Amino acid sequence: MDIVLIGAGRVAGAFAPFLMKLGSLRIWNRTFENASILAKKVGAVAISDPMQVKGDFAFVAVSDKALKNVAEQFSQSFTVALHTSGFHPSSLIEPMADYVGSLHPWLPIPEQDHNLLVNALATFEGDREAEQIAAELAKVVPLRLHRIDSEKKIIYHTAAVLLSNYVDVLMIKGGELLGEAGVTPAHEDDNDATSSEDSSGELDAEKLFVKEIVETTLRNYLKLGKDSLTGPAVRKDMEVIDAEASTLSEKWSLVYRLLAEIIMEGGI
Repeated sequence: MDIVLIGAGRVAGAFAPFLMKLGSLRIWNRTFENASILAKKVGAVAISDPMQVKGDFAFVAVSDKALKNVAEQFSQSFTVALHTSGFHPSSLIEPMADYVGSLHPWLPIPEQDHNLLVNALATFEGDREAEQIAAELAKVVPLRLHRIDSEKKIIYHTAAVLLSNYVDVLMIKGGELLGEAGVTPAHEDDNDATSSEDSSGELDAEKLFVKEIVETTLRNYLKLGKDSLTGPAVRKDMEVIDAEASTLSEKWSLVYRLLAEIIMEGGI
């Protein structure tokens, strides 16, 4: 199978080694240097001429903003095309192939690491012929493949953003606040190292505290669902809520108060 990987970013780099196992892989990116670097990394061939971007199967791993333009640029160039967007339906790339689908990995991919995909959840929507290719790729990785309704992808991706990107932001902010609070191991001096890991590879106090509370919160949610909620908003303790919100910047104070209101009003 003649495969063209369109894109050379993090998602493209994670999938590239597995696409190599499905057939002959060529890589195109609007910045040829990036395509060349990824191609060299996985043993594929980089394409510089857009006229050569055609074949049996296109795997499109580009940004949501670029997806429509890519589909129009390579109109009627492939038999099957899959894109990796969790937001857009497969119909967006219909101009470029006879059969289309979307294959979205249900996890954040912050770097070109194919190991992140192994045994990961992923969703598919699109044509049956495209699903056959997606299923083949899912076996190679492997991925735990689920189907999703094309018309509900915005809701689906909103969930992904809330559960990944926004949780990540909250963990980062929580870690910063722990640093401001001066959380350090009781046996360490004030002048000890401030790196995220000490010489033994152990997490620093901030990341350790984030890890402990997030992991416990997840376990509680999996066991109890909504009943896992605790804290001042559940107790409707406005004295605590006001005091804590006042320690934050204007925007973070607004976020804190809005989340508290949602909980207190039963909106969750």
